[in-house]
Amino acid sequence: MWIVGLGVAFAKYKFLLYGAFKTGFSMLFMIWTYSWFFGWLFAVGFVVLIFVHEMGHVVAAKWVGIPVTAPIFIPFIGASILMKQNPRDAWTEALMAYGGPLAGCIGSWICWYAAIQFQQHWLMAVASASFVINLFNMIPIPPLDGGRICAAVSPWFWCIGLVMLGLAVLYFHAGFTIWIILAIVLMSALPRMKQTLFQSPTEEMQRYYSTHIANRFLMASLYICLIGALLLGYWDASNHLSYLWDNSDNS
Repeated sequence: MWIVGLGVAFAKYKFLLYGAFKTGFSMLFMIWTYSWFFGWLFAVGFVVLIFVHEMGHVVAAKWVGIPVTAPIFIPFIGASILMKQNPRDAWTEALMAYGGPLAGCIGSWICWYAAIQFQQHWLMAVASASFVINLFNMIPIPPLDGGRICAAVSPWFWCIGLVMLGLAVLYFHAGFTIWIILAIVLMSALPRMKQTLFQSPTEEMQRYYSTHIANRFLMASLYICLIGALLLGYWDASNHLSYLWDNSDNS
């Protein structure tokens, strides 16, 4: 009977098991890849914080009733989950998008605190990198989280996001990875921007972006607060790392 029970349980939960396997395997592969460049400690910490970010999306998606896939990790690109159905409106999409960087911000600050308490410099480096990744994700252009968040305020913020994306490429010196990410973002952003901003809106599209004014102000406030928390964390973590590097050079 226990064999039958195992068979029934496997048949019932095989998708969960398969998703957990894909997530676990891709995480381990990403850790192994990063460890060659940054060491095991940093690789583990950094990938765990990316996982925290993605689980923020998963929790938010469950809260708003959108089924999603398990997270998949791709070295030097990041991680992603896919929605199994489209959001009802821009507000729902924004709530789901907000969950990721919110969880990422909290995880980064916890990492920062642990680095201070236990005097672990590698943890501060992990926190700093995580703050940067979450800030990049907050650029207001789809499919980045910031673009989906700001869509509930006004899709016209995507034009500002396009400029900010270019500045981010210059800031990070346009490395190979940045060019790949830029290409992926633009391939998704430009068609949606063209359809939403520069073509006659359909009735369905008007309903999708028809967010109540109170919700627009709320989401704008939440967006600004999260940006502020991430900028503060990145600034402080960078100062700590700069101090450590200066002292190591002088010793």
